[in-house]
Amino acid sequence: MSRQARILLGDAETQISSKFAEAAQVYRDNPVALHLRARNTLYEAIKGKGSRVIVPASTLETMRLGGTLAATSLANNP
Repeated sequence: MSRQARILLGDAETQISSKFAEAAQVYRDNPVALHLRARNTLYEAIKGKGSRVIVPASTLETMRLGGTLAATSLANNP
């Protein structure tokens, strides 16, 4: 990797980490936003056909998704 490429990569990493820090502040101050983000992340992970995601039961209970996801899984995989 060239020196210029490493510099560009480093700059991108700095910008990304700043955005993550901003998001962390928003989520810390707004638990509903964090909850919705977690739901969206889970949805994005499982929306593809044949996808499998292992999620701790406590996470599903917190999101109140346990029954919904189980029913969806059974309907899609008879």
